[in-house]
Amino acid sequence: MVDRKACDKKMVIKDYSLKDLTTAYFQKKSQLYRSGGYKNAKYLKRNGKDYQTHLFGFLMDLNICLLPVYIWVIEFLLILCGIVPPNFFDLLFYIMYALLFLVSVLLLPIFSARCKGQSFGYVYTDLKLVNRDKKEASALKVIFRQMVGFGIPLMVFGFFFETLGILLWWLINGLVVLITPHQQTLVDLIFGTVTVREPQTDIRFERQNEPVRNAEICPIDLHVRSNYSDDSSNDVEEIFKEAKQLQMETISITDHNCARANAAASRFAPLYGIQYIPGVEIDAQHRSTRLRVLGYYIDWSNEIFDDLERESLMREKELSIERVKRFERLAGVRIDVQGIMENSRFQTITPTDITNMVFNNEKVRNLPLVKPYVDKYEPKEAMLRFRKDIFGKGAPCYVEADYPNVKDMIDAIHEAGGIAILSSWHLDRVSDELIEEVMALGMDGIECFSPDIHEDTTAACIRIAQQHKAFISCGSDYHGKVRPNRHLGVTKCPQKALPLIRIFTKAA
Repeated sequence: MVDRKACDKKMVIKDYSLKDLTTAYFQKKSQLYRSGGYKNAKYLKRNGKDYQTHLFGFLMDLNICLLPVYIWVIEFLLILCGIVPPNFFDLLFYIMYALLFLVSVLLLPIFSARCKGQSFGYVYTDLKLVNRDKKEASALKVIFRQMVGFGIPLMVFGFFFETLGILLWWLINGLVVLITPHQQTLVDLIFGTVTVREPQTDIRFERQNEPVRNAEICPIDLHVRSNYSDDSSNDVEEIFKEAKQLQMETISITDHNCARANAAASRFAPLYGIQYIPGVEIDAQHRSTRLRVLGYYIDWSNEIFDDLERESLMREKELSIERVKRFERLAGVRIDVQGIMENSRFQTITPTDITNMVFNNEKVRNLPLVKPYVDKYEPKEAMLRFRKDIFGKGAPCYVEADYPNVKDMIDAIHEAGGIAILSSWHLDRVSDELIEEVMALGMDGIECFSPDIHEDTTAACIRIAQQHKAFISCGSDYHGKVRPNRHLGVTKCPQKALPLIRIFTKAA
């Protein structure tokens, strides 16, 4: 077995735009809230502190919406002082009114929807507009609630009844807030919404360390995941757009136990002028060792891939339920399985999901099983250690899975007209002898170049592939924003090895 030491990588710091960071922040908060955090949200009570917080959030929104009016007042004063000609009065008034419409009727509702129920003031005061059951309201409901409850009355009453009409509207709403148990406004009662205090979350941005690209983008990347996989973010066209920007010549989307992205990818390939090789990545095992097999040039419409995807989803769901049962027995708590699965596109509950639930629940954080991690480590480190100690291999809540036999998966790929390549996934942990055995089962090649594996593993895989006269492949294992340390086209394949990869891209 080749000595497989951890690979040391030069690191640089990647910068993200404010828009990216803001979007990521609110998406993460929303994910934590939906996956069980809503149970810890607090209804506003009829006490001085909650009234003060609610009022402050409302006044912040009101002042932001009235900014066009404040600007118009300044312009009006400039007219009175003779600095601006009086004949501009009507024009400035209508400009102000148009801006007031944009801010209060459009910007505030859209911002609130984008921030998952948080307006400008609610973001600052940690309040959130949700359904009566505390679960997140739909974006459309939030938009209409904010329009009808804030922007439209401000415009309509202000236009027809001037300041008195606006004050009367807010006075009525204020009385309703004082009367209702959870400080609901008149419009909240109509739309079935309520304002709650968000549960405390510890979301921090850390500058990500990533492999240095050195502008060495490989023009061929045969291991890319789209959002058809359970752990990737980019859709198919986004991948092609990025590949085009990087001037790549060939890519393959190899989603995890799913071949559905190939239908769209085959249509986008000629539009972007990029060679596309239909692909898939399938879980398998050989002598109890878990492996992954990449299938290329497959007929993705073959029903065998529907069967594999269905079996994979069922397997992961069963593993999720067993994982939850073991954790419930260990920790003595109940987990809202249905609530978490409802918010999971793939109907699974991963160790990360459970860890997030644990560390975002104040009561669970104080359990004897969890509290030592909370007290001893920083939040991020505590969660990583907890997940490894509780769900890692050999840990009390680790669930061993049975995967299809690797020979059967090779045969399935061949049956679909494809070429079977041993994925680089976790190959650092696999002995040369086992790789030799797998190659003897009919494997057509090995993914020798990848950021996943150490250079010693790469050398061993190239030697084995040459002995078997097998194909050599390369891939980045790109997951989009989910794994920011992976980049499209960064495959660790040197220029001198490209002719070997191009042989494979001509295999059809």
